[in-house]
Order: sequence, then C-alpha cells, then structure tokens
Amino acid sequence: MKDKFIWNPGYPALSPIFDSLGNINQLFTQLDHWPTLDDYQSIFNKTKLSIKPVEQSHSIECFEEQYEQRIYLQKELQTRLENWHDYFNALVWLRFPETKKMLNKLHYQQSLTRTIGTNRSTLENRITQFDECGAIIISDDDNLLDLIRNHQWKELFIENRTAFTNHINCIVFGHAIFEKALTPYTGMTCHCILVNNAELLEYSNKQGMHNLDQHIANIWSNKLQNKPDKLAPYPILGTPGYWPLQDEEYYCNRSYFR
Repeated sequence: MKDKFIWNPGYPALSPIFDSLGNINQLFTQLDHWPTLDDYQSIFNKTKLSIKPVEQSHSIECFEEQYEQRIYLQKELQTRLENWHDYFNALVWLRFPETKKMLNKLHYQQSLTRTIGTNRSTLENRITQFDECGAIIISDDDNLLDLIRNHQWKELFIENRTAFTNHINCIVFGHAIFEKALTPYTGMTCHCILVNNAELLEYSNKQGMHNLDQHIANIWSNKLQNKPDKLAPYPILGTPGYWPLQDEEYYCNRSYFR
C-alpha cells in the first residue's frame, strides 16, 4: 500500500486482523472505487443504523458542531472520503453499533461537564484509546487472561500456544488498528477489554457479534464509565498466525514483547 489514498478492495487479504470485521468487509469490496457518502448511507439504511454519513466540516462554529456532539445530537457522522481511517470507522459502526453509540453517549456526557480549556477526563481518554486502538479478548480460561494482565508473553504465545488457539478469541475494535493493518509492522499494540465468558467465546467464534456488541456496551455503561481502569496492552501481532514467522526468536523481541 504505497499510496494510502488508493482504494484496494482486496485489503481483507493483507492481514488476519481484518477477520475481526467478518462479513462487514464484503459490504464495499465489490466496488471498484472508494465508497461515496451515498454508498455509506445505502448500507447504513439496509442495516437500520440510524446514523447519517456526512461530509467533514471545514470549520466549527459552536459546541453542537463538534465531532462527537454532531453524532449524538444530530446523528451525523462526519466522514472524510477516500480515507482509510474514516472508512474503517464506518465499518466498526456497522459491526458494533451499540458499543459505538455508548462510547459516543459517554463522550457527549463528559463534554457537558468539562470546563472549556481544561484537559479531557480519564474516562474520555480511555474511550478514545479503545475507539482508536481497542480490542476485545474473550476467553473461558482466566489463567490465560492473567498472562495478558501480567504481560507474560512467552508463557502466553509459546508455552500456551495451543491453549491460546482453543480458548481465546481476540476481536479488534479500533479503526486505527485496521488502518495500520494495511501495512502491519512490529510494534502494533491494542488496548483491550478482557472478558472471561465461555458462552460469548463460543458465540464470537461463530462470528456472532450482536451479543458481544451489547455485552461490551454494557461494560462501558455499567463499569468503565464509573471506574475507567487502564485497558490491557496487547501486542496484537503476537496472536498466532498474525505474523509470517512467529518462532521463539520473534517473541524474544523485548522492545515489542515487554
């Protein structure tokens, strides 16, 4: 991908990371050109997503015209055309509508309580981090999740490689990670919500996302908005099969698996 502005409908083959979007990838890959606002709107309508993709604003005249505010108040999603970042943001809206709506709601509520000119709250920072670079790691084995919590990468990816494959599903959420996956590089890191739930693991392995979407939205609503704990950092290219050569030497790269 030498030119980031060139439309490439074959992008899902560039990295297993795109598997997290499932069939959503196919909504636009039949096109021989970048999606237009009408193309986005047509798909949003078909999926009953009550959000309207609109042109990126060139100026902001008031509070209500800011990015998150326009989504919450006017249901308008500012979308830059011929832009991978905004393309993948639209796909995540289609994949995880309830979670995206919840993140937008929390963003908006926080903006109402913040004094003009002050720094964003911890919750706002966590929302942005997850929205841009988030992932959901689901397992039915809390011991494996503890290896992630404790950054024990050798134990996770080498010693428990078979258990990882059988008992973990990592689903990328952040649209910036999808953009980076066009040209993946060692160092790509997700910030994750860890979920211990056997039923969700089975459901997500079958590409069923509605229950997971609602579950993650509820976590933000019921837990993270009240206690915005740090998200778990995760070297996404350590995931089995996500990098061409994953031998022991690869996992000894301390600048990545640290």
